[in-house]
Amino acid sequence: MPDGNRRRNPLERWRERIRPYYLRAIYFPLYPAGKPPEFDRCWQPPHEFAGGPARLDIPPPHRAWPDVVILPMTDWHHRLQRSQQLARHLAALGHRCFLLNPHLGREYPAAPWRARRPALAQLDERLFEVHAPLPREPVFHHRLLAPAESRAVFEALDWALQRAAASQADILFALPTWTAAAQALRQAWGGLLAYDCHDWLAGFSNMAPEITRAEPEAMSAADLVIFSAAGLQEHFCSALPDIRPRCALIRNGAPDWPEPSSGRTREPVAGYLGAIEDWFWTEAVEAAARALPDVRFVLAGKPSEHVRRTLSSFANVVLAGEIPHREVPGLLGGFRIGLIPFRGELAPFTDPLKVYEYFHFGLPVAAGRMRELDRFASLVYQAATPEEFARAVAAALREEDQELEAARRREARASTWSRRAEQLHAVLMERRARSGARLS
Repeated sequence: MPDGNRRRNPLERWRERIRPYYLRAIYFPLYPAGKPPEFDRCWQPPHEFAGGPARLDIPPPHRAWPDVVILPMTDWHHRLQRSQQLARHLAALGHRCFLLNPHLGREYPAAPWRARRPALAQLDERLFEVHAPLPREPVFHHRLLAPAESRAVFEALDWALQRAAASQADILFALPTWTAAAQALRQAWGGLLAYDCHDWLAGFSNMAPEITRAEPEAMSAADLVIFSAAGLQEHFCSALPDIRPRCALIRNGAPDWPEPSSGRTREPVAGYLGAIEDWFWTEAVEAAARALPDVRFVLAGKPSEHVRRTLSSFANVVLAGEIPHREVPGLLGGFRIGLIPFRGELAPFTDPLKVYEYFHFGLPVAAGRMRELDRFASLVYQAATPEEFARAVAAALREEDQELEAARRREARASTWSRRAEQLHAVLMERRARSGARLS
């Protein structure tokens, strides 16, 4: 794997070198609100540090199934997204799951001028988080890791597995940043190496191009490549035909929420929940808000500056900000319809999480054109232009069809994260049987 430091210009290297000290000594004390809350939340579960006294009561591994190590592209304490949901539900099935905290030391209260040890946190009975502090504290989507950094990530995860008396582990990694560490884990623990391709990396403006370019190498290194969307699978299988026999499609899912106690609200509320970044189709929401002044558009998520500038002047648009996970069901229950205003490079390759969340409440969905939504036919109102999107919103609000509402709820029940975890478990077990792998 390329050395992530070698290709970077001197200014970037200098900024990275001083950032761990500047953040803790200057920026966070002067601007406490600038410290991500997940940097504090991650220390709330019980922890045990390498070389320290045993503090966690870790259950033994499953008698027939390997442990699962997950190297994600999001932080458990920031948002519960695909990697976190799969970890949670694999643990509920009986696997022990070990999830890497991807901040690589930036979350530690102490800076690198003090010795910092890897840590193991217990999130649930069979669910754990591993902290791997690196001296430079690289941002995991800004560059690839240097060989010594990948080795340090491996050593932290290896220590955690040894502490937990693991016998074998399968490794699921979701970003090329982790390829070298994941390969080292496979060699040390004898399990399967699976790459979870659940996003079109080139569609994220903050993703380093060298990470995007390294994705084919990550797929080639894996025993199994999992895709969240058919568009992703077809693109990479066409570009890398050698991976086709090793591929599986496991889409995103719906949370295992309780059944809603009532039907859709009568209030004309068109709501969106999720990231509001480059792929958000601001012009479409603007057109709908202008054409439908009596409809309240509630956008829950941290908006980009462009979205804020464009939409904050509309009296019927509410920029609700980030919503705590526990409040999400209540928020969605107050929507009449759900919105998925996506566009750009990501759209053809995305299986949007929010469609399953909206369907849980039976909500009609107004969306930009997305290939993965075509299979839902009349359950989703798709649009190709801002004017069409405004008309789609109006049509979705008028919908009164109880059969369509029931069909959406059925789709959500068939697509829960617990079902996706069962699919992943079955794929791992099938691949393990095919390779002749056995627990040692």
